[in-house]
Amino acid sequence: MNRNVFIVLAALLALFVFWWSSQDTESNNVDIASLAREKARKSAAAEAEAIAVQSDLATLAKQGKGQPLPDYLATDIDPSGKFWLVGHPAVEFGVEIPFEPGNLPVPKSRQGSKKNAAGFLGADSCRECHADKYETFVETAHHRTSRLASLDEISGPLQGSRNRMNTLHPEIGFEMLERDEVAYQRVSFFDWQFEVPMQLIMGSSKMAETYLYWHGDKLFQLNCTYLSEPNTWINSPGYLDGDAAYARPIQSGCLDCHTTYAEFREDPNHFSPDSLILGISCERCHGPGQQHVDYHHAHPSEKKSQHMTVPSKLSREREMDVCGQCHTGDKAPKSPGAFGFRPGDSLDDHYEKLEGYDESSNTVHTSNQIARLALSACFEESDMACVQCHDPHKNERGMTQIFSQRCLKCHQEKQCGMHETLGPKLKENCVDCHMPKRATENLRVETVSGQVFPPLRDHYIRVDQQATKQFLDALQK
Repeated sequence: MNRNVFIVLAALLALFVFWWSSQDTESNNVDIASLAREKARKSAAAEAEAIAVQSDLATLAKQGKGQPLPDYLATDIDPSGKFWLVGHPAVEFGVEIPFEPGNLPVPKSRQGSKKNAAGFLGADSCRECHADKYETFVETAHHRTSRLASLDEISGPLQGSRNRMNTLHPEIGFEMLERDEVAYQRVSFFDWQFEVPMQLIMGSSKMAETYLYWHGDKLFQLNCTYLSEPNTWINSPGYLDGDAAYARPIQSGCLDCHTTYAEFREDPNHFSPDSLILGISCERCHGPGQQHVDYHHAHPSEKKSQHMTVPSKLSREREMDVCGQCHTGDKAPKSPGAFGFRPGDSLDDHYEKLEGYDESSNTVHTSNQIARLALSACFEESDMACVQCHDPHKNERGMTQIFSQRCLKCHQEKQCGMHETLGPKLKENCVDCHMPKRATENLRVETVSGQVFPPLRDHYIRVDQQATKQFLDALQK
């Protein structure tokens, strides 16, 4: 009897052990499957994270790399070997960059210095003795026509809903943004993105400002320009909508009208980056300041200015040539480059005429003022020069009443045909009737909404019936 009980108990124990073992195996199988799934999930997440890191421009930039070019995009080097082309078989638009796709622009080289053989010092060197003029001059368009692209100097929006520039093609677009105190233009070309830093500003933002960047010792223009009215990003003048063009070289003639000095090294756009003196300073009208500063430091009691030119004491022709360095549009610097003109020189000695160019036509940069002014009876029948209307040491932008008062130094109010109609208001604004702002076909930019023609102030002084009507209509609104 006891033996039978023992056998039954042994059998039950064996069944229990078998059941327990099967349950443990089943549990182990569940754990193994779960672990396998979790491992696969983590592996997929890690791969996705790796792809995201590989594609994140900020992360890549810290590693000194750009986003790799997808296989479906085609790339080639232009026949001159100066820039890369990136395209897509489905579109006629493309990317032009002077650095290899997947890389970044090379940081600017550390060549040259601000102490140059030409003797230019920059406006700050004038501050010690001419503080009153300096404080007002630094607010002028001349001084602001080039400057470093710090975040507080860039006028265009870098965030929010207005920091994008779309194109007619949905797969091509631009975004202006800032990261780590640096502004960038980010280009999206299908699934590929790249960024180019905005390092220098060209233009006072009166009408617009465009941007440059360094690639070693070479200067290039960026694709997107900021248009002050109506507060939007546009294609830089001459650029085609849909292209992403970042290989336009900035030549010496560009810097000749936007900087005080730059050491030009080699065609077409090689400079010594550290040699740039930004802005059009006092010295472009009065001559390089090194001798002047050195002399007066050595002779502090000398009150008469030495080694410095006063343009108003030159003949009218030579005085106008000082302004004509930049405010004529039909010339280019003669070889070997720019920055050779000195106040008192003839423009013809330093610049050559451009063939087939009508200098009296309105053109880009509003740089035709002298030729347009020369058409005016006011100019032909007097000895007036630019400074009779403009004070180069002050920012008088938009102050129509000040300019009108200068008109009335030579003209009588009663001589105006609108005297009875306007009465006392006549002396508040002569310029909008006689020097109207008009759009010109020679200055146009392409946008996704169509072509834009920014209005320019015409310096041809005349009786303009259309402008007068527009002015009167505006008064009645």
